[in-house]
Order: sequence, then structure tokens, then C-alpha cells
Amino acid sequence: MANKNRPYSSIIRNGEEVRTIRKLQKIIPPVIGVLLILLVIVYILSLLFNRYGSFTVSVKDYADRKYSLTLSETPDFRRTTSRLNASAASDVTNISYKSLPNDLNDLDGAHNGENYLAYTYYLKNSGEEACNYRYTLVISKATSGIDAAARIRVYYNENYYISATDEVTYSGKYTDYAKPKSGGNGEPEKDGDNYATNFFSDTVVVTNDVGGFGVGDVAKITVVIWLEGDDPDCVDDILGGQLKVDMVMEVLGGAEDAIESVGE
Repeated sequence: MANKNRPYSSIIRNGEEVRTIRKLQKIIPPVIGVLLILLVIVYILSLLFNRYGSFTVSVKDYADRKYSLTLSETPDFRRTTSRLNASAASDVTNISYKSLPNDLNDLDGAHNGENYLAYTYYLKNSGEEACNYRYTLVISKATSGIDAAARIRVYYNENYYISATDEVTYSGKYTDYAKPKSGGNGEPEKDGDNYATNFFSDTVVVTNDVGGFGVGDVAKITVVIWLEGDDPDCVDDILGGQLKVDMVMEVLGGAEDAIESVGE
């Protein structure tokens, strides 16, 4: 009797397996479809970021947790992060430095204008001890020779807020950076009566070390990017070019360590 039931039991098991397979056949295709749609969305977003994400600020991680830097778009640091991304000014054309407004360092976060990018943010020592740090402004992408006509203005107030004295100091000082004049043997570009400061290298706009950044101290930074219409390199060949600039902040060590400025 037991022997007679064996084939029948086998048939029952096979039937259950068939039903399971049929259920999986109904479920798997929709799941795969949803996953494919998600992958397409992620891909499209990555393309948009590459096209329009033209300025990023990030803090490099440091092994010793007693030293820490934090970023924010506002001086109260209600929302803190280790990475900020500014919206790009898309489909820009060239302008003159004369047309830039005077309040570029008075607004927070992204405040792009017509044909220029402007971004203001804050850097805070959120660690347990004073530190030295380095900031580096890097050209991570430049196509069609667009960087030859670009101008990058940097307002860098490293002493915006001093925690020990509870003092806030406003500074409207800035430096305009540009690639050296084409064919000028390193001669800087000149906009009106003002000479721009040469880029530190082909891919680095400026890099500098800051010492004695106290616990709770805050630096204020504004970066402005535009294409200078009076630059001889501002020609039709750069139409459609893309420019992406990143600023990286990194702790060098404790404030007691000696630092050496690497250049401005």
C-alpha cells in the first residue's frame, strides 16, 4: 500500500511546484520592470547632475574624530552637512564683470543671477579642538575651452565668527581668478583696471592653508562664476562648453602644528 502511494505523492509535489513556478512567473516580470524603471530614473538624474551640477563643496573625512569641519548654507547651522551642491546657471552667455551686483556676499545659499552662478556657504569647526585646514578650489570639468574665458570670484572670510569672543566680522574683500592670458607667457588677465589672479594650475583655481581655526569658529565663503565677455578667449568656439568647479575642505591637523601656505 505504501508503495502504491509513492507515485501519487510525487505527483502532488510536482503539482505544487508547478503552481509555485506559475506564481513566480507572474510576480517576477513586474518586479524586474520596476527595477528597470528605477535604474533609468537614476541614470537620468546622474546625467542631469553632470550637465547642471556646476559647483560642489565637500569636507574630506579626517581619521581623528576630535577634528571636524561642518558645512551649512546658513550661519546658524540649523542644517549641517559634509557636502553641498549649488544649482547651476544653465544656458548662460557672457557678461561683463561690471554688471555683477554689489550684494553677492550678502545672500545665503544659491543666489544665481542672469548669466552667473553665485553661492554662499559657511564652514564651522565642529570638533573638540582647534585645527588647521586647507581649502582647494578645483576645476573638475571644462569642455570646449570654456575655462579660458571663465572668471571665478572668491570672497573668503576665515574670521567671520570667532567663538572665543562671540564676534562677527563682515568682510567684502574678494579675489578674481582666471587662467593666464593666452599667449601671454603667464601674464594675468586684466578686466578693466583690475588684474585677475592666475589659476594656481591648469586644474586648480586656488589652494590655501588656514591655521588656528578655533572650536565653534565659522568661516564665510562666497563663490561667483561667470564668462567674461571682454576676454579675447570668449569666442564662438566655447559655445556649448561646460564648466564644473568643486571646493574641497580638509583638516590638516591640530592648531599647534606648523602650516605653510601653498599658494593663492
